[in-house]
Amino acid sequence: MKTMTAVEAKNSFGQLLEATLREPVAVTKNRREVAAMFSMEDVRALADSFLAAPMKADVAAGKLSLLDALMAQIDLNRRLEAGRRAISEGDGIVADATYFASLRDRALRRVS
Repeated sequence: MKTMTAVEAKNSFGQLLEATLREPVAVTKNRREVAAMFSMEDVRALADSFLAAPMKADVAAGKLSLLDALMAQIDLNRRLEAGRRAISEGDGIVADATYFASLRDRALRRVS
């Protein structure tokens, strides 16, 4: 992966864009990686292998942009992992018939 400083990226933005067509470019500031630039071709390939089918469908239907879908998928994956971790630590709720009956009862009490 090519690396450019933030100053280099700013002063030669056209070259930065050209470089992304060949490979991803890491942008550093104060010797720390702060951003990455990818070609849209790379982003599409990433999305194709990373997005769940419903997200892909939303992109295809124009409901979400590709980048919004990727960010939403990242957030969803984080939340799923947190839930799985909670369940493995015994903090989850068993979603059995009793649980769903209590949900139904609560909903009916709110309606009436």
